[in-house]
Amino acid sequence: MNKILFFITAVVLSIITIVISKPYLDSHKEQQKYQFRLNTIDGPIKLSDFKGKTVAVFFGYTFCPDVCPTALSMLSESLNGLNKKELDTFKGIFVSVDPDRDTLKNLKDYALYFHKNFIGATSHIDNILEITKNYGTYFQKEYLPNSKMGYSVSHTSYIYIFDKNGKLSSRLEHFAKPSEITIALKKAL
Repeated sequence: MNKILFFITAVVLSIITIVISKPYLDSHKEQQKYQFRLNTIDGPIKLSDFKGKTVAVFFGYTFCPDVCPTALSMLSESLNGLNKKELDTFKGIFVSVDPDRDTLKNLKDYALYFHKNFIGATSHIDNILEITKNYGTYFQKEYLPNSKMGYSVSHTSYIYIFDKNGKLSSRLEHFAKPSEITIALKKAL
């Protein structure tokens, strides 16, 4: 009888442990999904490097004629709604999906054009493909015959906002207004 009671107690305690730890394990697994390693002109970066900061990630390319500059301008404008202390704990990361054309120097200059807290980064194409897959975003080269550009890049346009612990807080659509982005950023602070 004692063996049966011991077995039942052990099973119940195991189930309780699983139930209690599942949210933590799910959260940890979700955070790992969004981790990346990218190159900048100032050295490699990982999302985990920014623990303690609110981070906004946007995928695009510097030759983008409309979507990227618009999204980065909206994100930059949204930062006007943060006070100095909040702004000091924010970092924006522009990830180029066009490493063939976007040099690390150009990426730094492009990102800084929009805001001093923005970083431009990229990697080799296989890494970019893996990262965008994990983020649920998409891009593809579209070849342009009779164009000096040679190609453009079709891509989704989401702003991913992570809280200070590296947990995804919001994924905003391209048409989000600066005031909506500010609200999402404040939620992640």
